Amino acid sequence: MKQEQETPRIPYDIYESPQEIVILLPLGWVKKETLKLTIKDYRLVISGERIKPKIKDHLIPLKEECYRWPIDQIIDLPPQVYFDKIHSKLTPDNTLQIIVPKALIPEKISLEVEYDK
Repeated sequence: MKQEQETPRIPYDIYESPQEIVILLPLGWVKKETLKLTIKDYRLVISGERIKPKIKDHLIPLKEECYRWPIDQIIDLPPQVYFDKIHSKLTPDNTLQIIVPKALIPEKISLEVEYDK
């Protein structure tokens, strides 16, 4: 009986400053043109297809995990970010860098009171 395997998760790093969150994902062998980022329900969804490198024809796979499945990574985001200003870039070493600007929440706000006449 063959078990259905779940899409493997890609390890990623998250860094934070008062102004932004930076997410780094190594995406070795992912086709750049298939890479897609979407936001849904405060979650960043990263998807794409892997390129399987050419190997010798006579080789029989004993284990295939690296190139078998498409990528489908979901990362929860906090609600206090500028979702419309999130941007990303793919570095020459195929690391995806995602910059998530934080919504700056002031410590104190003074409000004027209007009086009805």
